[in-house]
Amino acid sequence: MQRASVVQSILMPRAAATRFVLALLALSGCRGCKNDHPYVPYAITDDAGDADIALADGGDDASAPIREISATQAPANATKWPLDGVTLVAPAGMVFELGVVRDFDADGKMDAAAIARSSAQENDLGAVLYFHGEAGGLGAPSTVAPSPSLAPPGAACTAKRKMSAVGRHSLFVELAASCVAPSSTSPSRQISVWTLRTAQPRVHLSAQVIDPPGAPKLSFAVDASDADGDGLDDVLLRASIEGGDAPFEPLPRVDATIRWFDRPAGMSRDPDGPDGSLRAVAAGLAVRAAKAKDAPQVLAQARAVRVLWSALCGDGRAPRVVNLFGGAPITCGASRALEEAGLAEARAHAVLGDPLGAIVALDRAETPPATKTAQRAKDAEAWINQVAPIAQATQVRAIAAVPQSSRGTAPAWGALAFESSGKLLVRTAAGVVRVDPDQGDESDASDQKTWGDAVVSPDGSLRFTEAFEPCDGPSLHATFVAEGTNDASDLLLPIPTRTLSRCTNAKGAPVSVVPLAAGNGGLEAIVAGEPILVTAGHASILKAPIGQATPHGSARSPDGKTFAYATSLGVLVQGETRSRVLRHASLDGTYAEQRDCTASDDGARVACVRAGKAWVATF
Repeated sequence: MQRASVVQSILMPRAAATRFVLALLALSGCRGCKNDHPYVPYAITDDAGDADIALADGGDDASAPIREISATQAPANATKWPLDGVTLVAPAGMVFELGVVRDFDADGKMDAAAIARSSAQENDLGAVLYFHGEAGGLGAPSTVAPSPSLAPPGAACTAKRKMSAVGRHSLFVELAASCVAPSSTSPSRQISVWTLRTAQPRVHLSAQVIDPPGAPKLSFAVDASDADGDGLDDVLLRASIEGGDAPFEPLPRVDATIRWFDRPAGMSRDPDGPDGSLRAVAAGLAVRAAKAKDAPQVLAQARAVRVLWSALCGDGRAPRVVNLFGGAPITCGASRALEEAGLAEARAHAVLGDPLGAIVALDRAETPPATKTAQRAKDAEAWINQVAPIAQATQVRAIAAVPQSSRGTAPAWGALAFESSGKLLVRTAAGVVRVDPDQGDESDASDQKTWGDAVVSPDGSLRFTEAFEPCDGPSLHATFVAEGTNDASDLLLPIPTRTLSRCTNAKGAPVSVVPLAAGNGGLEAIVAGEPILVTAGHASILKAPIGQATPHGSARSPDGKTFAYATSLGVLVQGETRSRVLRHASLDGTYAEQRDCTASDDGARVACVRAGKAWVATF
């Protein structure tokens, strides 16, 4: 299918040592380490909490943190480089880019680490070299790590390099290929931590990073302090996420930490990271979510928690930190942080008077890999009931007329529509039938013209064919096709992808679409539970109806002020001044299966279709 731009035409802060030790003693196993070495808890000193990355000199205390030294930029094309009292000499055919001097092995002689690239290739990322200090100066360099291949062949990329001495004996290196057209699936950065304590450098951390176009900035810092007092540098990786491009508002900054300990069997990860640090962030959001003035910021920060968890953890759809120690991404397991962040979102939406947003957030908070706590879910339902109380239907009437309801996941107008009089119209294969919800009478509505199910632009030139969650990228997509052609265009929607399920096909998974209105003002719809407005090739969150006429088959009432939407808690009937969640014993257990739901002007009647049969309820 040819893709064309046809959419344009459619409208842990520092922790106390005792608490940390108890947490460690409750845990076992190392998930995500190269050789799955067992995690062995050590006693942690007061200096070994989540230390700030900006560290102070430690003096004679071997357990105290050491000042981080950022690498110095080398002179252009330098092959012989005097630096901090020593002289570095590059191997033949190489020139220096960065260098740092420190007594890494604590033998009283200054050593040096450097990044040197090929003199013939300016965008060669460069090899990491180690110069051991000797009596007469520096010895010949040894290669700690060769230059990685991150740029796709023929791509226009610029090399970016960072390096710093961390801890007493360690080196943090970040190499990146910044490309004009970055890949959504291939790594563009490599981060690594090396211990230079002995003559043979050892890797303490290595991973690669994917930076999809438009994704929020993902940055890293390392503390290599001896966290457990065994004389060996450990690794605390601090990952931060912020910003991002359209279609989202930029994310506020959120941090998470992951710790690895140097053990005889290899590097062993504390299994509480990154979820533990994100859990602390989410707990703070849960408190602030109850305040109306803080609720909008809580929504943004909770999304940032989800985005950062998804970037770091291989349990989700598209992790950005991959090839950990040359293998699989980090396995994080069930996440309490995701549950707490989702619950904070649910409360914030409820405080802001948005029951649909609150229910969608609650569903997200209870979906794996998030944990599910029954009492917390009850608390969230109570918040939602304050803005959308449960209302039991006084009558649910089955409709004999067989609705002509669309099947599949393509966006479609429903088979039901209320009239301003309160009567219900049902689209059938033979025409339109009128139903009296109170008496149950059904009759032909020959005065009403049947309506189609395709969602098209006012001039009929474009059709909304699907919304889907891609296998990569941060947001959902909507696809529009020019009628009579195969020309199609995908539009980014301001709806984030979920952290669950992996892709089962190359494109992604379809999501639900409930159309509300389509006219010169644009397309109004609820996609995956989020109201959106599409105008002139741009999608935004729909804050309120924009006053367009309600077409037959819409989830809205005839006057456009109320809509019905099937949720996990019941059928939400949301209006301008009042919202309720409709339930009835005969419908319990089926709410998620309902489709084509719509509401009357007064919000006292709702009709839906399930399993090919229509019903209408009064409450």
